[in-house]
Amino acid sequence: MNLRLWTAFMAAMLLVITATGGIEVNFAANQTKSAANGGGLVRAADTGRLALDYNPETAEITVTDKVSGAVWTSNPVDREADKLAKGAKKMDLSAQLLLDYVDDQNKPFQLNSFTGSVKETQPVWTEVQNGIEVTYEFPKAGFTVPVRYTLSGDAFSASIVTEGMKQAGKFKLVNISLLPFFGAAGAANEGYLFVPDGSGALINFNNNKSIYKSYNERVYGQDQSLDLPSKMEQKETVRLPVFGMKKDNSAFVAVIHKGAYQAGITAEVSRKNNQYNNVFSYLNMMEFETNLLLEGTLNEKQVTRSSQSMTGGAAYAVNYYFLNGDEADYAGMAGKYRSYLQNELGVKPAAEAGATGEKQLPLLVDFVGGVKKKATFLGVPYNTVEVLTSFKDAGKAADRLLGDGFANLSVRLEGWTAGGAKDEIPVSLDAEGKLGGNKGFKTLAKELEAKGVKFYPAADPVKLYEGGNGFSKFWDAAKGISRAPALKYDYRLSDRVKNKDLKRWYLLKPESVNEAVDRFTAAAAKGGLKYASLQTVGSIIYSDFRRDSQPKNATGTAWESGLKKGQSNLGGLMFDHPNAYAFPYAESLSDVPLFSSGFDTEDEAVPFYSIALSGLIPAYSEPVNLSSMPQRYLLKLIETGTYPAYRFIARDSALLANTEYDSLYSADFNLLYGDMTEQYDSLNEALGEVMGRAITNHEKLQEGVYRTTFENGKTAVVNYNNEMAAVGAESIPALGYLIR
Repeated sequence: MNLRLWTAFMAAMLLVITATGGIEVNFAANQTKSAANGGGLVRAADTGRLALDYNPETAEITVTDKVSGAVWTSNPVDREADKLAKGAKKMDLSAQLLLDYVDDQNKPFQLNSFTGSVKETQPVWTEVQNGIEVTYEFPKAGFTVPVRYTLSGDAFSASIVTEGMKQAGKFKLVNISLLPFFGAAGAANEGYLFVPDGSGALINFNNNKSIYKSYNERVYGQDQSLDLPSKMEQKETVRLPVFGMKKDNSAFVAVIHKGAYQAGITAEVSRKNNQYNNVFSYLNMMEFETNLLLEGTLNEKQVTRSSQSMTGGAAYAVNYYFLNGDEADYAGMAGKYRSYLQNELGVKPAAEAGATGEKQLPLLVDFVGGVKKKATFLGVPYNTVEVLTSFKDAGKAADRLLGDGFANLSVRLEGWTAGGAKDEIPVSLDAEGKLGGNKGFKTLAKELEAKGVKFYPAADPVKLYEGGNGFSKFWDAAKGISRAPALKYDYRLSDRVKNKDLKRWYLLKPESVNEAVDRFTAAAAKGGLKYASLQTVGSIIYSDFRRDSQPKNATGTAWESGLKKGQSNLGGLMFDHPNAYAFPYAESLSDVPLFSSGFDTEDEAVPFYSIALSGLIPAYSEPVNLSSMPQRYLLKLIETGTYPAYRFIARDSALLANTEYDSLYSADFNLLYGDMTEQYDSLNEALGEVMGRAITNHEKLQEGVYRTTFENGKTAVVNYNNEMAAVGAESIPALGYLIR
């Protein structure tokens, strides 16, 4: 569970803050390094763009951007004057590491590197290529944590050298926060913190929101193997391992380069614990789970279990990139992250608009095929498959769309496999007989390809609803902390507890997921398909707490290997609700985040995700027809340059009754066809000339009015207000837009 949940669980216990001594260090071998800048600072590296200095007396580091002259320090230089911070919080301001840990009874402790190491005896430091390595010893807690600082071009990297970490004695590490006060801004600074909450969000400096909870979320969401009796809140997921800060005329964007699967991100505003605004990341090494024993009986009780303290064998590294002038804002940060995706992860730019002869905005139409439904025969209940969209229905719908001029069309089909949706893990092209069987499926695929329609049969290699196809819940399900198979539920919106009326599922263990991806994509390619939609594997990450526990970092490494193999089998992979680790293997993305969670501490949602992906991977929205406010949602697509998607059934919506899909209240293809056509025409007019183009700037002009600039010079101004907005000499209609 994340740091917030862990803290809440431990709140009832006595918090013990220990100040441990360091070890005695001989610096004779390091005395030959010159103190180039005076004041005890040692020049550790210099790339021409950046300079890195280290202070052996305090273990502080300083990064100087030689282009702008901006100086970024690991700790606030004026922290002694902070009148708000008291006690341990005062000492934290001088630390480069904050440690959360527990004893063998799960009693919580906190420690910082200043009181635990530097204050008593300075840490050992040694030269490494392009930087230094600092080893912090915490003898009373039994921890050793090496940290490496290096420069490369325009990047400063801070990393926890996990292979050199030690944990001795009864204490176990839970979280290690790395450089928690790097670049911390005070009351006199102007700017904001950027957090990757859903689409992205800004937290303004000194926003007087210290009474609210600090932003604290895990990258890629909570560990899905944990058994949660209830869902705490509806919120967006952190899908990008990125955070940042704009401080006056300069900014940084930080990318969690290694170990992001077990990372978390925290942002704090001034006057909460001190006078500073800061944003940082942490490595999570331990999970907690609360289980109900004897549930529903008079002897029901809660038991909290903990995992081992693990890193997953991965280093933890954060790369900081520095921006100045006009680039020093969230749009500049997103642009820098786009470059990172290309240069570090190998994500290739999409084909330039019009290069393939496409003249229209892409459209994704998603159909639900067959779903489980309860029926009776002579009074005996049984499960059957209700046909919502047969293969012939999908073909006719595509013909109608093509006939009406939808030339840039993609069709995705869910629930097409034998047994319909929520059945066995698909590993072949074995299709549901009631939908048209294998012959009907192959005919549909061939006809769509011949007509230039991209066809994405959907497969979920993660959720094990039914055993079969070589997978069993006994051998192939991931395990929770209790060592029981990881059984998952949907949660009711009304009270956020498990909905036991809906079909539950098991999480497939990571190696079995890879097997399923390989078998399905190979079968799809052999069957002549060019595209497929892989669900869930690109959107969640989890541990497998078997005897030899596999934490999320190990799962993430397995995911990367499996998706690479799947991509080699079948190049055209689509991922829904995609996390960043899926980007290198994606031909397209669907259900991308366009909003933030709107947490109390946040001040503004921004389209960071969309800006970063623009010009790289085609990105489709969540279904427009399922939006509660479709007009505003269409404006959001224009603002973010996102392609439209719809989710339909081809037959009467009355068939949804008594199925688990009865929430598709607005999904009748024939009834909604006119609305979709009208909406698409509006979007095509607005975005047709900028499709596939990178977004170079985004700004808020006034309340509810935003302007997006694309790389070809086109701009889109959207007005979410219920009244006309004046922008210079131009007027933007109420709930409307203007393209220039």
